[in-house]
Parts: sequence; structure tokens; C-alpha cells
Amino acid sequence: MSEHLRRVQSTDQITAQGKLAKTLKCAAGVRWLRISSLRIDRNKDSAPVGWTDVYMDPAYTEVAQAAREQPDTLISALIEAHYGRCIAEIQQDVHAVLVSAEMAERLHVEQGSAALEIVRRYLDAAGETFEVSVSVHPAERFSVSMRLKRSES
Repeated sequence: MSEHLRRVQSTDQITAQGKLAKTLKCAAGVRWLRISSLRIDRNKDSAPVGWTDVYMDPAYTEVAQAAREQPDTLISALIEAHYGRCIAEIQQDVHAVLVSAEMAERLHVEQGSAALEIVRRYLDAAGETFEVSVSVHPAERFSVSMRLKRSES
């Protein structure tokens, strides 16, 4: 069980343009279903851990309601359960960003403070992207760790 819960703030259909289209690696004019959520710590009454916008095929409307009803289930798992689309690969990019005024209000931090933006692209076995998540985490509330191990030759 994850220590973080998703608290859905809104769901809407959007058309990717400009910077968003570039982030999502899609053509301008492509329509997406967006689920916007605060990530909160299930064990503490504290400031949000982060904000996540998840973009998916607009046909996946059942996922929006399921995301509200199952706040500790990954949206990719909901897509798999409702539509049978499985993750074969996840591509992840992590960037340092400055928090916008709108995001500062949501996350209870100062505008212009440091944050990590994580863009994850979920691909199926055919290499098709079926979900993209864009998360913003205030610098002091999130870290990324990894372990690399040399394989034996």
C-alpha cells in the first residue's frame, strides 16, 4: 500500500497546444482526458507532497470516476483493469523547475521556489503511449533515489 493518496481535484478534456503538446510529445490539437490530483501523505496532516496531472485517451472516461473511488490505486492500474491496456515500458524524465503562482497556491509554497517536475510516459507492448503523467513536487518534500549495479561480465 502506498503511503501517498491521490485526492482528485478535477477531471476535464483538454486539447494539447504549445508547451503542453511538447511535454506530452504529441501534435498540437490532440485531445486528452486530464485528471488533476493532489498527492497527500496518508499518515500525516501536512502540506501536499505534490500535484499530478495525468493525461490519457479521452475514451477512458470510467477511469476518472474510478480514480476518485480508489485513491490509492495507480491510474495506470485502473486503465489496465477497465480497458486491458498494460504497461510494457515507462519512460521517466526529471527536471528542476521553479513553482508557478498557480502551483504555489496548490502546494502551499512560495512562488518561484524550487521543485522537481517528473514526466512519466506509459507505453504498451506496441510502443504506443497511453498515459502521460506530469508531477510537480516541492524540493523539500520529494527526492529521487536509484541504485545502479554493474552486471557481471
